[in-house]
Amino acid sequence: MKKAILIFTFILVSAISTHANRLNEPFTVQVSGKGQAMIFIPGATCSGEEWESTVAHYNKKYECHVFTLAGYAGVPPLSGGPYLSTFKLALINYIKIHKLKNVILVGHSIGGFLALNIAAEMKDALSMVIVIDAMPFYAAAMNPNAQSGFNETQAKTLLAQYNQMNDAQLKAYQLNVAKSLCADSTRWDAIATWGANSDRKTMAYTFTEMMSEDIQDKIASIHVPVLVLAAFKESPQFIGFTREYVSRTFQKQYAKCKTCTIRVSNNARHFIMFDEPNWMLAEMDTFITKL
Repeated sequence: MKKAILIFTFILVSAISTHANRLNEPFTVQVSGKGQAMIFIPGATCSGEEWESTVAHYNKKYECHVFTLAGYAGVPPLSGGPYLSTFKLALINYIKIHKLKNVILVGHSIGGFLALNIAAEMKDALSMVIVIDAMPFYAAAMNPNAQSGFNETQAKTLLAQYNQMNDAQLKAYQLNVAKSLCADSTRWDAIATWGANSDRKTMAYTFTEMMSEDIQDKIASIHVPVLVLAAFKESPQFIGFTREYVSRTFQKQYAKCKTCTIRVSNNARHFIMFDEPNWMLAEMDTFITKL
């Protein structure tokens, strides 16, 4: 009888512990479909809903795990940083706990940056990585002399700017951001709403962490195939911003990733899945099926 009680107690404690751990995971996740696992990580401030049409394309043949990171789009935030390393380790742990194999890892923007970090550290479990408009060292794309290293002063300054806005002002700010990053006007309100519902400290610190971390050397250790889809849409007001310029910038950033293939869009801003969904899916399908 005592043994039975001990066994029951152990099972109960384990169940409570597992439930608590799930509650403490720095993300929410929705799973649909059956088959080979695909993981989708959205961009900064975004809900996993940004992948809705993409998942609808794939969940007939694949098991799709769609994440929304803590602090973004209404998901409760972490108590503090570092943020991106916490997300990275939690996503790696998720893959291990669920014993996922041959994972197709897909990330957009900050999600793409996380996908590169994960692929550089995981030597198994992944079959390929697909990065939607993300780079291994954002700061260097704007300033060739940029130095790697987290700048908390910069993060605090950005947070102070966010905190000066009331909710309506933040929504208006996010709407302007959406207009600059997405050509499809029907998507602007959703993008702005996700941003307005995001935790301000999470926004400031994750953006600063991503901008200041240089993983150009680190991605040399990625051994699985990587597809990078870079955004380009002609902007007459920016004469030097050409498709060739985008291609050169991405080629330089990914030079040390020997398994990398880069494709540049013809008519899409940062949210390629909204602006050129057919092109994006065609590139992804070709990449997935040939490997």
